[in-house]
Amino acid sequence: MSNHLAIATVTATLQRTLQASVQMDVDGARVTTVRPTDIGNGTPETGVNLFLYQIITNGALSNLDAPRFRNKGDFSKRQIALELHYMVSVYGDDNELAPQRLMGSIVRTLNDIGNISPDLIRETCEDATLSFLSDSTLADDFQQLTVMSLDLNLEDLSKTWSIFFQAPYILSVAYKVMVVMLESDAPLRVGLPIRQRQTGGAAPLSQSAHH
Repeated sequence: MSNHLAIATVTATLQRTLQASVQMDVDGARVTTVRPTDIGNGTPETGVNLFLYQIITNGALSNLDAPRFRNKGDFSKRQIALELHYMVSVYGDDNELAPQRLMGSIVRTLNDIGNISPDLIRETCEDATLSFLSDSTLADDFQQLTVMSLDLNLEDLSKTWSIFFQAPYILSVAYKVMVVMLESDAPLRVGLPIRQRQTGGAAPLSQSAHH
């Protein structure tokens, strides 16, 4: 299971992965994690913005008891399973088709990785510029993290940008990462099994008893 830094660790890992790709494909491109309304306000002229816009609880996997601790057999911990939804937006000089070149780069990259590996997560947590993630336990989580595209139709995109983001639409694609397992810090006491209730009266004769 992962601690409270899991969500931020996933975002930072995706950002680093995309940055390594786009900087090779489009000169001067950087990957940011700002709100869509802030694109253009201090962001580079050419870039990709990765924005976590929705977190959904996976009810089928949440609220299950985590494996018991070996040294405390009467305790376990609660967990919650999350799906993280990201909007990945691209911008730049349209005359040089920068947004389309960036889109090709990120779609190829995210399709290639498929899953976020523990090695990618460890590299992120060991990054000196991300020292606030040094205590993340996400890399130790046995749960596989899968990156999947979300095929939002034109209506969904329109509502997301105009109503939710309240920002002018720019070329974007949505992805989700699943499943991120967060573990509670509070232990949950597991009830002891009910012993067989003794009834009054004489005990039954054993098979070896003489008649």
